[in-house]
Amino acid sequence: MLKKLMFLAVLVLVSGMLLVSCAPDAPDTPAVDDEPTDAISEKHGGILRSAYYAPGNMDPAFFGTVADDWMGKFWGDFLVYIDEENAPDPSRSLAESWEADENAMLWQFNLRQNVVFHDGKDMTASDVKFTFDRLRDPDIGAATVGLYSNIVEISTPDDYTVVFELEEPNPDFLFDLFDYHAIIVDADNDNFATNWNGTGPFMITSYSPEDRIVFDRNPNYWMNDAAGNPLPYLDGVEIIFLAESSAQVEALRGGQIDYLIYLPTEFISMLEADPDIVVLQAPSNTSYVLRMRSDEGPASDVRVRQALKLGTDRSAILEGAVEGLGTTGRDTPIGPAYGDFYLDVPEPVRDVEAAKALLAEAGYGDGLDIVITTQESSPVPAIATIWREQMAEIGVNVDIQLVPSDVYYGADNMWLEVPFGITDWGARPSPQPYLDLAYVCDAQWNESHWCDPELDELAALAAKEMDRDERIRLYHEIQEIFIERGPIIIPFFINNLWGASADLQGLEPTSILGTAMDLRSAYFER
Repeated sequence: MLKKLMFLAVLVLVSGMLLVSCAPDAPDTPAVDDEPTDAISEKHGGILRSAYYAPGNMDPAFFGTVADDWMGKFWGDFLVYIDEENAPDPSRSLAESWEADENAMLWQFNLRQNVVFHDGKDMTASDVKFTFDRLRDPDIGAATVGLYSNIVEISTPDDYTVVFELEEPNPDFLFDLFDYHAIIVDADNDNFATNWNGTGPFMITSYSPEDRIVFDRNPNYWMNDAAGNPLPYLDGVEIIFLAESSAQVEALRGGQIDYLIYLPTEFISMLEADPDIVVLQAPSNTSYVLRMRSDEGPASDVRVRQALKLGTDRSAILEGAVEGLGTTGRDTPIGPAYGDFYLDVPEPVRDVEAAKALLAEAGYGDGLDIVITTQESSPVPAIATIWREQMAEIGVNVDIQLVPSDVYYGADNMWLEVPFGITDWGARPSPQPYLDLAYVCDAQWNESHWCDPELDELAALAAKEMDRDERIRLYHEIQEIFIERGPIIIPFFINNLWGASADLQGLEPTSILGTAMDLRSAYFER
C-alpha cells in the first residue's frame, strides 16, 4: 500500500529517514508565448555569455567530463531535481510528486503534463522508462549501468505514471535519479550524439566543436516563476570553448563573457577587487584525487601507498594550490559536506622519516621514480608541482606530464590507465555513487584498479541500509579502509566557485556541482 508524505518529508530523507512521498510546492502552469508582464519585463531578455573547455561527448548516457555535464543541463531536465540544500525539489522536477511503499522498493512517480520536447512532442512516461532502461542496459554500456543495477523493472501504468521496482531498498534512490547522465531523452530519438531533443529551458541552435555552442530560450518551457511568469528569463546562452583558465578569466574581466563556472582560485583576489564582477562560492565535496594504480607497478604494494600518504602535506597543498578555499581531505572520497557520514578524524601528520622507512621496506631505499599524468587545467598543475616537491623529500622523483583535459578524459580513457594521475571528481548528493562508480572491484570508473573485498562488502551493505545510525557506522568503516590502505590521496575538497558580471542576478550557489547552478531564474539587471 502506498503512503503519502508531505513535501517536508524530503528533509527527513536527507537526515537519513525514509521518504515516502512528496508533493509540489505550487501548481504546474505551463509556460506561454505571450509577452512578459510589466512586473517582470526587466528580468526577461539578454544572452548569457560564458566560456569553458569543449565537451567530449554530447550523448547523456556517455557524459564523461564537466563540460559534457554542463552542456546537458541547458537542454535537458531531470525526473527528480536536487536543490541547493541537497534535497529533492518537486517544483523543479519533471515528476510533480512521488511515493514509495514502506520498504522503499516500489516507487511511483507522477509526471507533469503539458511538458513537451523541443520538437513539440509531448513528454510521457514512455520517455522516462526509455531513458532509464537505456542507462541501465549493459549492452549500451553507459557509466550508470552499475548505479541503476538495483532496478528490476520500470513500468508505465499510464502516460503520466512511472513505477520503478527495486531489488533492494535504496535510501539514495531519489538522489540517484539526479545523476548527471539521467537527462530525460526522447524515446523516438535515433541519434543521441547529434540530436539533443530535450525538455530543458534552452535549445541547441548551433554547435561547433572547435569554437562554441549556442542555445536559444525554449519558448514552450514548462516552468514558471513564483508569480506564474514563464522561465527562463534569458533569451539564450552562448559558450565559447576556451581551454585555458587564464583566457576564460580575462574574457570575464574584459566583458566578453558574463559568467564562469569552477573559477580558478588563483584569480579570486583579483576578481573580488573588481567592482564589475561578483565571486560566489559554496562548500562542496569536489576533490582532486591523486590516485595510484594498485594492480601493477610500485603502488601495488600497500607500503608504497602508505609512504606516499605519509609524505604528503595536505594543508600545504590546499594553501598553495587553491589559496585555502576548501577543507583538507583524509584520503577518502567522503568529505565533511556529508555531515555524520564523514569520519571526522585529525588531518594526517606528515612524517618524512616514516615514509622513507616504508619505502625502504618495500625495496625502494635508493629512491623511486614515478610518472604522474594529468590534465593541464587549473588547479591541477599546482597540485602536481607542490606534491612533487613534497615527494622529493622522501626520495620519490615525480615526473609530471600534463595533457589537455579533452585528451586526459578522451576516447582513449587515458585517465583510467596511467600509473599515477590526478582526477577531478565532482560532488554528488550522497557518498554512495563514489564507491559504486570508482572503488568497488568491478566499478566502471575504477581508475585505481583497486579491489578490496572488505570494502566491497561494506559498500554493498551501505547502499541498502535504511537505518541512519547503521549507515553512518558502515561509512565510517569504509573510510577507515581508505585511510589505512586505499589507493588515493585527497589533499582537499575545494569550494564551488563562480564568477559573474555584477549585473547578472538570480544566482544561488549550490554545494552539489558547479554545473548545477540553476540558470533558469538568472537575469540581467537593467
